[in-house]
Amino acid sequence: MMNDYAMPFIPGEIPFDPLPLSRFLPPLPAGMIQSWLRQNVPSASLILDPLCATPALALEAARAGYRVQVVCNNPILSFMLEMLASAPPKEIFQSALSELASSRRGAERLEIHLQSLYLTECVNCGRKIQAQAYLWKKGDNQPYARLYRCPTCGDEGEHPITGFDLERLAIPGNASLHRARAIERVCQPGDRNILEGVEEALQVYLIRPIYFLFTLINKIEGLALPAEKRRLLIALALTVCDEANSLWPHPSGRLRPRQLTASPQFRENNLWMALENAVQTWSSQPGVIPFSHWPGPEIPPGGIGLFQGRLKSLLPLSSGDQPAAVVAVLPRPNQAYWTLSALWSGWLWGQEAVKPLHSALERRRYDWHWHTAALYHALVPLNTFSQPPLPVFGVIPELAPGFFSAAVIAAEAAGMHLQKLAAQPDDEIAQLVWSVDSNQKATAGLSTWDHLVEQGTTGYLTARNEPAPFLPLHIAALSRLAVEKALPFNQSQLSDETLTRSQNSIQKVLTNPVLFARYENRPQNIESGLWWLAGPPQISDLPLADRVEMEIVKYLQKKPGQTQHDLEEYLYEIFPGLLTPSRELVRICLQSYGDASSSLPQHWQLRPQESPTSRRRDLEAVRSDLEALAAQMGMQTQGENPIFWIDSQGVRVCCFYLMASGIISRYVLNNTPLPPSGCILVLPGSRANLVAYKTRHDPRLGEAMSLGWRFLKFRLLRQLLDRTNLTFEVFEELLQTDPPHWEGESSQMSIFPAF
Repeated sequence: MMNDYAMPFIPGEIPFDPLPLSRFLPPLPAGMIQSWLRQNVPSASLILDPLCATPALALEAARAGYRVQVVCNNPILSFMLEMLASAPPKEIFQSALSELASSRRGAERLEIHLQSLYLTECVNCGRKIQAQAYLWKKGDNQPYARLYRCPTCGDEGEHPITGFDLERLAIPGNASLHRARAIERVCQPGDRNILEGVEEALQVYLIRPIYFLFTLINKIEGLALPAEKRRLLIALALTVCDEANSLWPHPSGRLRPRQLTASPQFRENNLWMALENAVQTWSSQPGVIPFSHWPGPEIPPGGIGLFQGRLKSLLPLSSGDQPAAVVAVLPRPNQAYWTLSALWSGWLWGQEAVKPLHSALERRRYDWHWHTAALYHALVPLNTFSQPPLPVFGVIPELAPGFFSAAVIAAEAAGMHLQKLAAQPDDEIAQLVWSVDSNQKATAGLSTWDHLVEQGTTGYLTARNEPAPFLPLHIAALSRLAVEKALPFNQSQLSDETLTRSQNSIQKVLTNPVLFARYENRPQNIESGLWWLAGPPQISDLPLADRVEMEIVKYLQKKPGQTQHDLEEYLYEIFPGLLTPSRELVRICLQSYGDASSSLPQHWQLRPQESPTSRRRDLEAVRSDLEALAAQMGMQTQGENPIFWIDSQGVRVCCFYLMASGIISRYVLNNTPLPPSGCILVLPGSRANLVAYKTRHDPRLGEAMSLGWRFLKFRLLRQLLDRTNLTFEVFEELLQTDPPHWEGESSQMSIFPAF
């Protein structure tokens, strides 16, 4: 049941170059959009981005040679997209910043005045230097420490605040007037609908950053600058708008804020340093992309057209402007970003620019029910393109059960029918392909939901053949409801209850003890722990992790010198959909069997001792060593694999399973001729981390190991042959010390050195 809508996951490049404001934007690994388009859409075709959740999508699609029509209702994102498409070089930014820095504020240069706000004294040499940041505790009226690096003596780190530092808090003018100015740029004093939202947003801004920002913005507006140079400075000021708030936790914490709540301890950044550092981020684009505003000239191949508004206001398009595909990155609800976007739009361009975002200031609480409705209204205009059926490629980053449900339920109600699906567990990214079909009808009703959820979840676990966390099971359940057309297919059927009903159905099915067993983490939280089938199916497939290991070894044998990215592309074809292997598993398998090339560190090859010929010799040697060791202790051997040791009374005292891989499941999860305490796995030490990983991620293996299974390394076996007067009792004692017993990843990493 799984493979009918599974597709290979498209890997991206991680890490990827950050964009301005990247901590608020959906993370989109480079290469995903380009790869899907080149596989599915003719070159130079027109594609549509109806959400503009991140400029990265349109920039990548345009650089791949496509004509990109973007719909954007957020002035901040519109500005970012146009600025990044123009790809100004660093030198032009630096020239504009230099002109701004040399302008006057009274009798002193603006640069000197703004830098003076962050002057501090080096504890070591006494020089006056720039503090990198001041550290605050939420609710305090002064910082408790400062961070700096002295360019004279090299002293750096965190130091207590001083009286000199506290003098820097006394900004020119009246603090209330500065805050009033920040409000006035966004809304009229009598506009009660949004005033409360503005005032709440201002709570994450200290007064010194507000003074800095408006001194900067006022100067940019007051200088007689060419329009393009002014835009460059506004771009830098936009970065400073974000660097100025108190959503920067210290020393660590959520770096992707979603709520307008200052951290218990936070950084107040040096905003002049932030202004200078912003040049690098804004000037990192590789080349200019043709850019136009709608209505305007036809978008050329490799160009971007921007419509500033909502999709329903753009439609209908002329017959020559019909898109060949829709591509979209779906955003999570983010009260902090949407509210701050409204705030920054007013600060940079005035009240008129804030109008498209008034709703963000009016609404300050978001949930998945609201997000489902919001996504529906954003996507339903795509019904205009239903003839012929229009493919939609959607990327859902920062994946969570509620997010996936909101996306799939909204899409189905908007006339988009799910065709294909893949997900990467490490990256928390799902990729979906929908087909726009405004004439679709439901083929299943609410009465079938439990049955379909059971089909989806049991089908996924059967295909995986190992326990799984809640998220992929949730995805499997919702996907089954979608492909069977059991979800609401229009607005009249969609309600606030739809999301709740789907969640209840999934919970009802998963908590049925006849169907599922749970390895619990936090019993009260259904999203924690691992789930498995109460009555495991009689299937011949190995667990997914073992199948992945086998394919990696085959790949290294056939294609030495390839990168992990190359290997992942190969694996994703073999294991599509929700079976996409974990990147961590792939890395551990590579480390277990391979070596990075000395000349090309990112390229992997099989170790010489891991070749099939070498390992066959090793296993033959191990077999001979076990026979010789048994003879030293006056015992006989029997069998090939397993090998039994038989004492003088003819009793089988233990059995040895010889293996060169990390696939222990074929032994420990099956019936054995002796109790587990008499069973010993004989394997190379280089499999240790891989076996530890599998045992940690498959509790069935952990439970089996706890019954008494033991390990014998190839190397220890050779060492035992050199001992004299070895008895079986001493052998068991030595076996207990290396390793003494299975204690999880940390012990195995230390006692299983590589062979």
